[in-house]
Amino acid sequence: MSKLFSTTFGKYNWIGNNVIIINSSIDDFSYISDGSVISETKMGKFCSIGPNVRIAPGKHPTHTFVSTHPAIYSNPEYCLKNFQTKDHHNPVRNVSIGNDVWICANVIIADGVNVGDGAIIGSNSVVTSDVEPYTIVGGIPARVIRKRFKEEQIDVLNKSKWWDRDIDWIEKNSSIFLNIDDFYKNLKS
Repeated sequence: MSKLFSTTFGKYNWIGNNVIIINSSIDDFSYISDGSVISETKMGKFCSIGPNVRIAPGKHPTHTFVSTHPAIYSNPEYCLKNFQTKDHHNPVRNVSIGNDVWICANVIIADGVNVGDGAIIGSNSVVTSDVEPYTIVGGIPARVIRKRFKEEQIDVLNKSKWWDRDIDWIEKNSSIFLNIDDFYKNLKS
């Protein structure tokens, strides 16, 4: 019941029911829950995408063109009549989702946004600007709530790039993933 168009997957992925993914890549261990629509997105490893998430839903021009209707400023196939022969509105649609990102239910992420490694986006948020690594954001529009960890712990996490380590290393060290202090102690140097 899901639809995939021009999409690549890594290993150990799963997608829920009624998911649509368009022009995207989803890396190892990342999953997408029921009812989500993901477009023009490069997603890292170990991402958790909640239900009914919308990524890169499309933008309409608001400042220059007289109309916001696509038949007036471009020539999309889905319009039965177009008034242009080329697209005069080419917004940056690509969205980048880092590694180990948790996007909760009903989140909308606007076109062109970058979400850093380890970030968390709270339920029902609308993300219109970039999210820094290991930052929790929420609201409409999404605003910083707090950092997930202390700066020195974030530095160790960023340097470790644990998501790029082989499965054997992750399995062998799985106990240190249960507490940031243990992870920090074992990998700082």
